[in-house]
Amino acid sequence: MKSKTKIIALAGILGVALIGGTFAYFTQTDGVTNRFHTGTYNTELVERFKPKDGENWEPGAKVNKEVLVQNTGDLPVVVRVKFTEEWAHKSDPENPYYKVDTADTAVKPAAPGTTARNKFESIYQTDANDGIAGTDVDDSIVTKELNLSEADKWVYNPADGYYYYKEILPARTDDSQPYPETEKILESVTLDDNVDLGAYRVMKYYSTVESETKPGVKDKDAWTLFDYDENGEFISTREMSRRLEERNPPEFIYFMKSEDELIEGRTGYSDSDYTLTITAQTVQATDGAVKELWKVTEEDMKALGCSWMLRKEGELYSGDEVAMTAAE
Repeated sequence: MKSKTKIIALAGILGVALIGGTFAYFTQTDGVTNRFHTGTYNTELVERFKPKDGENWEPGAKVNKEVLVQNTGDLPVVVRVKFTEEWAHKSDPENPYYKVDTADTAVKPAAPGTTARNKFESIYQTDANDGIAGTDVDDSIVTKELNLSEADKWVYNPADGYYYYKEILPARTDDSQPYPETEKILESVTLDDNVDLGAYRVMKYYSTVESETKPGVKDKDAWTLFDYDENGEFISTREMSRRLEERNPPEFIYFMKSEDELIEGRTGYSDSDYTLTITAQTVQATDGAVKELWKVTEEDMKALGCSWMLRKEGELYSGDEVAMTAAE
């Protein structure tokens, strides 16, 4: 039988994003160039997570993972976040067999009747016992505790797959104050208690080694797999004994054993690493910036419930986006 106690390592759930820079405006009046220097533009993705909590991740286990964004600069900003999750076998970590990016709006839930907005939020497996895993047959198998209710300050935009903070994140006005920060977008992650850990088959072995004690399980040379019939099933013990006795010289079965083994090519999510990458983007709170860089307008976001009051400004600036994923 399939063991539901197999351990899957949770790797790469640590994500950090830094976005920063400075900018200046240049104008000219009466032939004199005046340089106006703005303040520092800098934000930080903050994560409260203990890496050791993900080392022995079992089906049904919940791991606390709190994620929010701080404004460490002195300009007001607007914030959005996207998530990417993937599964890869430990033997081939560079080639994930499952990958979902919330910014890929073409990735819709496959779960029938789901109210989830995308595969990332939908917990669904076509068959939890067939040993087949991948984006083409499954939605996610990791439940995320996201703060997206009407009372929360995060909202999902189906047009681009990002999660937006409803309010402008201000800069602090006094160095003695803490940096302003968003409410948490994520609280925890939980591995589905019905995760497909592979399709197993009972394998029958016999030993023709005459001995007073049964050969050890790891003594591969002492054990031989039963023959198959025309339907791919193991033949009976009586038939296997008959075939052995007809050999020259005849052989006899002294010991037998049965083992559950993964069927080749149907390993499900067993012996795999899960990687969750959180990428935060921020931009100065001006209408021109969000329109050019994010392709959204203040009106678009207000329709989703955002209370943005963007400044009208011809000049715009955004720091370079950086996302980093750390894997155990």
